Amino acid sequence: MKALRLVFLAFLPFTVVEVGSACSCAPSSVQERMRLSEIVFRGELVAHRSGSAVFHVREYWKGNLENSVELEWRRGDRGDCNGFWPEDLKVGNDLLVFATRSRDGIYRTSICLPTTPFVSANKILQELGPGEIPGNANRELSAGDSAYLKLTRYRARADTAWRRWLRRIS
Repeated sequence: MKALRLVFLAFLPFTVVEVGSACSCAPSSVQERMRLSEIVFRGELVAHRSGSAVFHVREYWKGNLENSVELEWRRGDRGDCNGFWPEDLKVGNDLLVFATRSRDGIYRTSICLPTTPFVSANKILQELGPGEIPGNANRELSAGDSAYLKLTRYRARADTAWRRWLRRIS
């Protein structure tokens, strides 16, 4: 019996460490999350490349972004909070993304940040106000640009203009 108790006590610290590493997110306002983030943008997930999620930026609120940005491609449901919710990591998803930049220069999001599908971000968007269109979104498109990219840029400009007009009349 004494040996069994010693074995149990020997493994107890490992179970406490495992429980202690679980993710817990303290509630805070959208403005506080924006302050803590390096970049905040609306973008379409267009590719997964070498451990990165590549986004085509349609609109941004923080970070002075260009047309695309890469974030670490990682699931956030693994216990340490870092990464995306698994259902958000599908190519073609339109997301509102809050992200920080790590010491190694890589942008990362967290399930504790209000990164969410754009269609369900109305309350957050009201708090953020109007965003900016990326700096080179209005440049002339070359013959090498795909029809998809042209359509995506057009939709981003039209969508932003439409949302600004709706805010003015309401």
